[in-house]
Amino acid sequence: MRILMISNHLGVQSGVQRYVQNLLLHMDLTKYRVDLFVGQCPPDQASSAPALEAAGVRIIAVPDHKKDRIRALRRHLRTHKDYDIIHYHTASKIGAPVCVMMRALCPKAKIIVHSHIVYPPMTLVWRAAHGVYQLAADYFLGCGVAAGRFVFGDHIDRRPNFAVACNAVDKARFRPDAAARAATRARYGVAENEKLAGFVGRLNHQKNPLFLVEVFAALAAADPAWKLMLVGAGEMEAPMRQALARHGLGGRAVFAGVQSDVPAYMNAFDLFLLPSNFEGSPVTLVEAQGCGVPCLASTNVPPDGAVTDLVHFLPLDAPLAEWAATARAIAGQGPHTGRWAELEAAGYELHTAARRMEQLYDQLGGRA
Repeated sequence: MRILMISNHLGVQSGVQRYVQNLLLHMDLTKYRVDLFVGQCPPDQASSAPALEAAGVRIIAVPDHKKDRIRALRRHLRTHKDYDIIHYHTASKIGAPVCVMMRALCPKAKIIVHSHIVYPPMTLVWRAAHGVYQLAADYFLGCGVAAGRFVFGDHIDRRPNFAVACNAVDKARFRPDAAARAATRARYGVAENEKLAGFVGRLNHQKNPLFLVEVFAALAAADPAWKLMLVGAGEMEAPMRQALARHGLGGRAVFAGVQSDVPAYMNAFDLFLLPSNFEGSPVTLVEAQGCGVPCLASTNVPPDGAVTDLVHFLPLDAPLAEWAATARAIAGQGPHTGRWAELEAAGYELHTAARRMEQLYDQLGGRA
């Protein structure tokens, strides 16, 4: 079976790309010939290409610019019309006319569209995109119900050709690890009697990092034992450093940059902060729960991935004092407790998720 998977870019800091890489590396690629059409890796990120190519995925990397990617996709599909399935990861309105283009160029392919975002407000243009998606695609996936409804329509989850594809993670990697916790904290000079708030992800507007700094400042004002660790990079790093300096907290924050061993950093945290402006169903929230880390997120993060009692939510307009008090109340300290029984029951175990995707491909491709 020939499959074309279309994603954003090859950088592993992208939650969508981490999901794509995890999925493909845990599928039985002897059954499928997979071409991954994707933007080139951003210069500040590690690439997922080596691992995927070693597994047998053929990568078609094009300039990482939306219009250039669409033009390149059109050129590719004009000469490659024999795909059985096109699996299109989307988070935008422009994906709707792209689906129409794919339908016209590959009329025999089954088109799966896969939503990864909730990005209010809902507009008339989005409403129009809903109708176009529904006309052009054969099957609809969402990282959560909210993401499916936002991109494809309010009632898409009532249709038989919709399913939730959880942002599952590998329980062999994302699990409580006291040795990794101790080693990571020692590496950065975090004492065991100190409390570490952490974040993993892109330092950009979506993740609301300046608000995160304000939450940390409120925490640190109430308890000087708190430190902050940020794993990732992005255009908001400089403003964050400036905000920390204004609060006199530059020496209590660690910018660790982009890291490949995310579980070691998650385990080092006593609290995971995710005060995002908007999200789909963030992979990092599942990763944190897999490691047993208490999480405090904004109510702009859909609750789909909050499957354990480790996750707590507050609105962004709640007082900073309330954010700080909640953080102190829920933060752990010392070794974490595993929660994989709950995560597996909710479908967030990666091997199970990969088998379910294979079943969908076989069903749509005529093998079931």
